[in-house]
Amino acid sequence: MRPIRSTAFLLIGLLTIITAACGGSTKDSTAPIKFTAEIHETPISDAEFYAPPTMTPQAPGVLIRAAAFESSIAHARGWRVMFTSEGTHEGLTPQIASIETGVVLLPDGSGDTRPVAVWGHPTTGIATACAPSRQKVPDSNIAGAQQLIDSGWIVAAPDYEGLGIDGFGPHPYMVGDSLGHSMLDIVRAIEGVPDSKRSDTFAAYGHSEGGQAALFAGQLAASYTPELHLTSVAAMAPSGELDQIFSEDHTTVTGALLGGFLGGSWSKWFPDTNGSVPLDDGFTSESLFDHASWKLADNIAAACSVGEPSVIPLWGQIQTALDAGTFWRRNPGTDSPWSVKLAENSAGQEPISVPVLLTVGAADDIVSPAAVSATEARYRANGTNVTMRTFAGGDHMSGVSLALSDVLLFLQNPPR
Repeated sequence: MRPIRSTAFLLIGLLTIITAACGGSTKDSTAPIKFTAEIHETPISDAEFYAPPTMTPQAPGVLIRAAAFESSIAHARGWRVMFTSEGTHEGLTPQIASIETGVVLLPDGSGDTRPVAVWGHPTTGIATACAPSRQKVPDSNIAGAQQLIDSGWIVAAPDYEGLGIDGFGPHPYMVGDSLGHSMLDIVRAIEGVPDSKRSDTFAAYGHSEGGQAALFAGQLAASYTPELHLTSVAAMAPSGELDQIFSEDHTTVTGALLGGFLGGSWSKWFPDTNGSVPLDDGFTSESLFDHASWKLADNIAAACSVGEPSVIPLWGQIQTALDAGTFWRRNPGTDSPWSVKLAENSAGQEPISVPVLLTVGAADDIVSPAAVSATEARYRANGTNVTMRTFAGGDHMSGVSLALSDVLLFLQNPPR
């Protein structure tokens, strides 16, 4: 028998109970909702952990399930967690509450409460199997995790909405509020993890799409999680100026790959439901891709770039289609309606009340220094205390290792 411990939560929301009475009259009463999280103190199978729960609390940031796993980070105890978040508000099926998954790492030892560093991962795909927590080593790609654990910080890493739980995809790719909610709600959910000793203080950081997630967490924190205290935000090569990034990248294999994720996601999340928009004008694969690449685009949408990447066999096909001019029908960075929604989900349209660090490699050809500079300018214009640093020789991946020591110092000792 695996040991299972229960943790009870009193949700902020209230349950209205309607009781029928004689003559058809009703009586309204309110009572606090009590929810008990399922805690597994030894590892369980993926089939058990990622099975949809039988009951879902409607309040965001509530722990539903937690299962221990053997962390690859020294002096840390690893937990895979399932929790509620606030789902995407628009599209075919607007969500009141979504169910999401992720990873929490707790430093060994006892003592005072611990601050949290919440990590936003780069693009891994849009299919549920692409969730980082579903990989063989769930915590292998969290930048700076060892250093943060050694400093006594809790590390949290959400998978994002639509990644992880079977049947809940696809991920609403690059939708800023969804990413921000995931980052903030996993911090809330840590409170239910055994022996977490989570303090109310946290910092947000991330890379690429995860940089966008960290920035939106910063923009949303004051209004969405007023009970928590955000101290700093760091975004490495953030997907901030989305329309500019897709416009610059659409002729490259990487840009086409990201476009496949975008088309596969938004065609499911934002279809025209009343038939007023022609099939080739709305958020559909027919609108975005050349007819010759519809099947290729479907294959990209089903692939992952994490673990044992299933996108690699598609690279040659993508390059062939680009060379032949048969991949795109529209440029999502410049052509409506794609460019409009990309601009709506670009970072920097709201200020962040804490110091922000933006970093980029000088040789990054996926998120260019010019794109990051545009994000910096947008934040500077709205009064955010923002700093940008460019690292010579760094590309989209090596720029992370070049910036990491600066990022960790910034998170733990933000400027005043």
